[in-house]
Amino acid sequence: MLIKPALLHFKFDGFANLPTEAGSRVESDVLTDCNGHKWQLTLYPGAINEYFNKHGWVSLYLTSKNKESLDAAYGMALKDENGAVYTNANDDFKFQPAGVRLDKWGDPQYIMRATILDPNNNILIDGALCIDVTIQVKPKLKDFYVYDHRLADKMKNLLVSGERSDATIKVGDETFNETFKVHSCIIHNNAPILANLLDKIDQNPDTVVQDIFPDVFRLILEFVYTGCCPDKDEVLEFGKELIDAANKYELVKLKVDVENVLVCERVMTIENVSDWILFADAQSCPLLKEYAISHFRLHSREILNSEHSKRLRESGEMLSEIIMLISDEDGGMTVTELRKALGKRHLDVDGSKETLAARWKSYAKKRKTNK
Repeated sequence: MLIKPALLHFKFDGFANLPTEAGSRVESDVLTDCNGHKWQLTLYPGAINEYFNKHGWVSLYLTSKNKESLDAAYGMALKDENGAVYTNANDDFKFQPAGVRLDKWGDPQYIMRATILDPNNNILIDGALCIDVTIQVKPKLKDFYVYDHRLADKMKNLLVSGERSDATIKVGDETFNETFKVHSCIIHNNAPILANLLDKIDQNPDTVVQDIFPDVFRLILEFVYTGCCPDKDEVLEFGKELIDAANKYELVKLKVDVENVLVCERVMTIENVSDWILFADAQSCPLLKEYAISHFRLHSREILNSEHSKRLRESGEMLSEIIMLISDEDGGMTVTELRKALGKRHLDVDGSKETLAARWKSYAKKRKTNK
């Protein structure tokens, strides 16, 4: 299960004495990340070619030493002896299998050689050049727990056409609204909480739903009819609104599916991870929270020093929880592992990670007792 960003520490000893001819390279040891993938750094102390050598650059490349291709986001951070980031090369790249063309990617102008050698910069640590590499391999949706669905296209066409509909729902405000034709039997069967809205409309036909955008409500209805998660672009645009509505109408599968997509698309950044942690906690989204805290673990200093983390810093309870979680190297089963185990046994997969773990523990205890 690939949701945890990986951190690897590379070291090039005796940097000042490494060859400085253009194209001369020094390869690091091959390191294995927490997901079992193998990586190597290739350093060109005198740059990768004559042009960059002439201008005094040092080149640096990350090489995949794996048998399969990997789509990954990576960062190669050069830190000084105080741990402050001096330069960082970030990119997304689809690494090909080891030994195949395009199995490595990097920066021909990573840093000036003179900058490294300047003692005032405190970059070399006991003469060694130390590089921290963060790697996030993009997971595939098939790796997560997903519900099965059938007849999706026909059901969506039924919603769009409104054929034989027997109820209408008006959504929006005075400036922009939309009326949806729906089939009450489908709503009552697939979304009982949403069906309460139809009962309210029966009593007052002028009822207008104003706490949700029409575009989001359309996606909710499509899910209720088809059981399918909105597509990637729709989730990226309306992810938070979809999760909020999924909780409101108790559409657990929709929430799980949206979480899966958001994690797959690596929506976390240093600027937004604090908001995602608070949102995931408030909305009981354990997968998002687990991923966000993993991201926080790698970039805690930058995040806490950022103005974007103000709300998180104000939440002492949440900060205490984060510190406890990132200090626990063995966090037990992941959220996806818990959901898969519970879902396989037709148990509820909604709730926080603590709730899921307690539910699984209770099931395992009962099973052991009944043996």
